[in-house]
Amino acid sequence: MTDTATEKILICIDDTDDLDSIGTGELLENICAAMEKAGLGRAGFVTRHQLLISDRIAYTSHNSSMCCSAETNDLPSLLKLAGAYLEANCAPSSDPGLCVFRCGEAAEGLSEFGRRAQNEVLTKDDAYAAAACYPGRVFLSEHGGSGDGVIGALAGVGLRLTGNDGRIKGKIRPENPGEIMTAAEFCRRYHVARLINDDGETAAPDELVRFDEQTKAVLLDDLITLPADRKDGFWIPRPKKKSPKDGK
Repeated sequence: MTDTATEKILICIDDTDDLDSIGTGELLENICAAMEKAGLGRAGFVTRHQLLISDRIAYTSHNSSMCCSAETNDLPSLLKLAGAYLEANCAPSSDPGLCVFRCGEAAEGLSEFGRRAQNEVLTKDDAYAAAACYPGRVFLSEHGGSGDGVIGALAGVGLRLTGNDGRIKGKIRPENPGEIMTAAEFCRRYHVARLINDDGETAAPDELVRFDEQTKAVLLDDLITLPADRKDGFWIPRPKKKSPKDGK
């Protein structure tokens, strides 16, 4: 793929799995791998966005959608590939939805929809009404079952657009537990932009980091950010809490 005729997009899927299938995040990574193999584009990192937990909403282990940034040189073919992949690979009992968004001008209405989906029960009609405000930029589609996954797919795009929501998919593990290095070296080796504490302080490049346990990064200010604490002269990445596997 060349850079001369590409456009930046977001891809989000939701409601694709069951307790016996692969998770939604892994499925999105597989779609991106198929996209790259077909020469249709290249993908960035995947974020998980937590939506409302309610007994009025069907979900597997917890109600979340998965979103990634990408660049494509053939959006129509990408839409076709992603939709077909979902239909062929989603769990039979799932209700998958796909949202592809063309980046560019601000889309605060989508971010507002995402925030609403974290606090209230929404419907497919709500999702399609929000998407209709961005003709030619939002491509929202159902790919099985009730298709209710379009709600979370659109919400995930909206939350990703805020630049301040979501966990980065994948754990960050120390190569050698207890290893010590500068923050600059840590960020280079583990592919994060910065370490930050709860007071908003950022580790300076020459400050020391002690990496003891596996951790998770988050999206903050559109940067891959690692929550950390300062203790005994070191920045220490905050250990990842144990949780169920990512689900719908």
